[in-house]
Amino acid sequence: MRAELSMAGFVVVAAVIGVRYWDSRETAAAAAPEPAAALAVEAAPRPAASPYAAGWAEEVKISASADHQYYVTAAVNAHPASFLVDTGASYVALRDSDARRAGIFTTYSDFRHPVRTANGETKAAMIEIREIEIDGIRVENVKAFILADDQLSVNLLGMTFLSRLESVEARGGQLVLRG
Repeated sequence: MRAELSMAGFVVVAAVIGVRYWDSRETAAAAAPEPAAALAVEAAPRPAASPYAAGWAEEVKISASADHQYYVTAAVNAHPASFLVDTGASYVALRDSDARRAGIFTTYSDFRHPVRTANGETKAAMIEIREIEIDGIRVENVKAFILADDQLSVNLLGMTFLSRLESVEARGGQLVLRG
């Protein structure tokens, strides 16, 4: 239990850092004369070789954004949600509003795991997401924390998802996920 609480704290710290990057990215995009380019995501639809991932894509490539971060839209229980890919986050961290859209409902009493953020101490709910899919790479039964929207401005795709893939590699301005 202490290990999970420590990891929760780490996830929240990583979330705060991600939020700062996300906010600076949005500010830069708003100030730019042209709209920010959409992130390119390519998928090669073939059966997965990994015993860990349940999906059918072999490889997904995510292009780096202007702030050198990797953002992706993933399907959480078949509902889209935007994520910052964060290899430094031990857990997937999901905003409460995105969790509700994905059919994951929590109660006040579920938020019992204390975590520290840049805004101070808060509580998170630990849950298990039925499935997360990114262009055919699908991982089932993913442990995650849910945080209040005012404590987490961007969802984090952490190691409870990424460690179940065959590999995660940054090369040539892209993050390559292999299923």
